[in-house]
Amino acid sequence: MNGRTGIPDFLRENEIKSDAEPQPLTDRALTEAWEELEPDLRRFSGSGIVTIVVNDATRPPSRPMLEPLESMLDCAVRILFATGTHRPVTEEERTRLIGNCFPDASWKNSDCDLPEMVFIGRTSRGTPVSLDPWILDGGPVIALNSVEPHYFAGFTGGRKSFLPGVASRETIVRNHYQACLSGSEPCRLEGNPVHEDMVEALAMLEARVEIIQGNGVMHRGRLVGFFAGTCTDSFARASESSASLARIPVQERSELVILHPGEPLHINLYQSEKAIYNCSHIVEDGGTLLLVTPCPEGLGAEHLRQAFISSMSEDWKIPDTESYALGDHAIVRLREMRKRLTIALASDLPDDLVREMGMEPVHDVRSWVIARDHTRAVFIPSAGFVVPYLEDS
Repeated sequence: MNGRTGIPDFLRENEIKSDAEPQPLTDRALTEAWEELEPDLRRFSGSGIVTIVVNDATRPPSRPMLEPLESMLDCAVRILFATGTHRPVTEEERTRLIGNCFPDASWKNSDCDLPEMVFIGRTSRGTPVSLDPWILDGGPVIALNSVEPHYFAGFTGGRKSFLPGVASRETIVRNHYQACLSGSEPCRLEGNPVHEDMVEALAMLEARVEIIQGNGVMHRGRLVGFFAGTCTDSFARASESSASLARIPVQERSELVILHPGEPLHINLYQSEKAIYNCSHIVEDGGTLLLVTPCPEGLGAEHLRQAFISSMSEDWKIPDTESYALGDHAIVRLREMRKRLTIALASDLPDDLVREMGMEPVHDVRSWVIARDHTRAVFIPSAGFVVPYLEDS
């Protein structure tokens, strides 16, 4: 066990996790789901080049969902990685994410700052919708995505293949502003302004392009369900399945809550902090939340350091649509947390940086927890993918 970022064995006695133990999805089940859409796939094969949108390196690999399509698509394909505002996928990561599927296909990362992004309209909330030209050049699209709880969009997957996946920076920023508003919560879709804005953007796209989507349900890092069809139908079924697995009942709040985000969210703090947003509400007022994550890639987003620092300022105000900067929604949530709990971090980030961002650096998790009466502590593994809820609420 790594003392700095390892989880002491004694905490396993106080572990909170989903009782659901679904079996990993078989290759045959994935193939059968795609076979139900064989008439559509056959039509796609006669429609010129097909663009396949897949996950980037911050999401689970798309390879299992992609492999069955190799024998079903008799046409040229190209692969578009839905990176949003994330860093580009490397050649090595490409192999990990899609394996050797369609080895002769051209591929690229969606670039949110690409000048050639194609504008298709505005949502009722004022979001200008501009998307990668590969999506709108007339050919059909197949999108593959993974579905699990998302801390402000309700769930990943579905419409997120396109917004933020292959959208312009301006589109993403304006949509993510909605996360500053009430209703933008994990496992919530109805009344969630971020989700509803994404759905409007998707409807604009579907009026112009024929799309099939496959949504894989992830649980504890494993692919356990798969639904293929229209974007709306496949996502609705996948998100319902995800909710049944991810929502965890707890009897009461705890004085000390220890979280590990789960892979691949442990890669940086930007991804790891999703565990905080999913689980902070089960910490008692005046309690402490400890996030345990190595963060080998550091912060993961340029704005994150300033977001943590700004959340400590009494003068900071919730922005409007014009003044919002990407990441401000995180400040809103962090400010709410800091009013009632302390945040500690066990990571490989420099202590000075951790303190500057208003968190307590922890070097040895075991000693730190024992010093705080570990009998009052609870531990949540894969906390970036589960959403605990109080049974009496």
